[in-house]
Amino acid sequence: MTGKLCTIALFLAVAAVFLTSCVGIDSRLTILDNGSGTLEMTYQVSQLLSNFGDSGDGRKIVPLPLTRSDFDRSLEAAKGKVRLAAFDRSENEKDITIHVRLDFDSLDALGSLDAFRGAEIKTGAGGQGGGHTFSQLIAHAPQTPVSDDSLRMVDAFFNGYDLTFTVETPQPVKSASLGTVSENHRSVTYTTSVRDVIRTKSDLVLSVSW
Repeated sequence: MTGKLCTIALFLAVAAVFLTSCVGIDSRLTILDNGSGTLEMTYQVSQLLSNFGDSGDGRKIVPLPLTRSDFDRSLEAAKGKVRLAAFDRSENEKDITIHVRLDFDSLDALGSLDAFRGAEIKTGAGGQGGGHTFSQLIAHAPQTPVSDDSLRMVDAFFNGYDLTFTVETPQPVKSASLGTVSENHRSVTYTTSVRDVIRTKSDLVLSVSW
C-alpha cells in the first residue's frame, strides 16, 4: 500500500467502529435516584484522527467536542438541563486529552445532545420488582469485514488506547451485559481496547439493571 492508501484504509477502519468513543476514553456515569446525575470523562484523541473531517456520511469521525466552545455550542440545545461543570484540555505531539464533567437533569437530556446521540442511551422501568434499566452503545460492529492490512495499522497506531466505562447506580446492581460488578453492587465497569473493538463481531452494548 502507498502512504495515501494506507491512510484511507486506516480512516475507514476506524470510522466503521467509533460512534461513541474517540480513541482512548475513561467514562464514569453516576445516576441518582431521581434520574439526574453526572458524567465525568477523560478522553484522548489521536492527533492523526483529529485532522480528519468526517466519515463520508456527514458524521465527524471524532464525535465528542474537542474545545470548550464545541461543548458550549452542543449544550445550547439542552436548555440548561445539561451543564458543563468542568473542562480541561491539553495536548502533545501524539494526543489531544480532554477532561470534562457534565451535570444533567435526566439521562434523556444527556442522550439528546449531538455528542452523545451515537451512544443510543436508553432508560426504562421493568424487570423484577419494578426496577430500572440503563443501556448505552459502546461501538457498532463493522458493517463490512476489516482487512488484515487495516487491522495491522490499527494495532500499530492505537496500541495502548483503552476504553473504560463505569456506571454507578442509585440502588444495587441486579445484572449487567458487559463488565464487572463492584463488590458493593453499586457500579459496573467495562474495559476494552481499540484493538478488541475493531475486531468485534457484534455490537457492544452495556446494559445495567438495578
